[in-house]
Amino acid sequence: MPGIVENLSAFNRKERFFLVGMALGNPEFKLCEQFRNKVGEALHISIPEDAFAAMDYHLDWIYASLFLASDKTKAQVFLNTEGLVTATQEDIDFLIAYQDGNACHMVFLEAKGVMGFTNRQLQSKVERLRNIFGDGGNNYPDVIPHFAIVSPKRPIRIRTSEWPTWIKPNREIPWIKMSIPAGLRRITRCDETGKASAKGKWWRTISYPSLMGGIRYATP
Repeated sequence: MPGIVENLSAFNRKERFFLVGMALGNPEFKLCEQFRNKVGEALHISIPEDAFAAMDYHLDWIYASLFLASDKTKAQVFLNTEGLVTATQEDIDFLIAYQDGNACHMVFLEAKGVMGFTNRQLQSKVERLRNIFGDGGNNYPDVIPHFAIVSPKRPIRIRTSEWPTWIKPNREIPWIKMSIPAGLRRITRCDETGKASAKGKWWRTISYPSLMGGIRYATP
């Protein structure tokens, strides 16, 4: 199915993508070998050096890229019968796509660093991906979707019993370890004793080690 990666690139209009690429001297977002190997090992795939990559990529854009690549009508306006275009900014944290012969691999990475995953947010994105790719990930011929979570620790308490099989091969979500530097801090409002309070008239800082528990657990 030619044209998917080209469509993904055409829809990629996030200012942050161009700013980060320009700032780092990597305007095409070329993935480094170490990262490609790490993702490839988790998903049992081989990601080429010239793979397309983007951040904060809208799920609407993913569906549109697939649809347009498979559409043979050359129409300009399309009926949204199934509601797969939602006109929201719901996105995938990081997207990788590449052609491998006749197959197009699409890799979706959801990441958390010092905050926890929420089951509500994950379930919403998983449902969108299910609607696009199907339970078996085979709604589009020659398109192979992959999903992985990226975080400092493997998350627990994620409710995956009803997730599509392609998202959790072998009944587990593929996980990629993210390195986070020590010494990170956050600010919280508090009372005069330092106890956290949304209405507190004081504030204090909390160091990163105190946040470690929050990055593993998925909340409702």
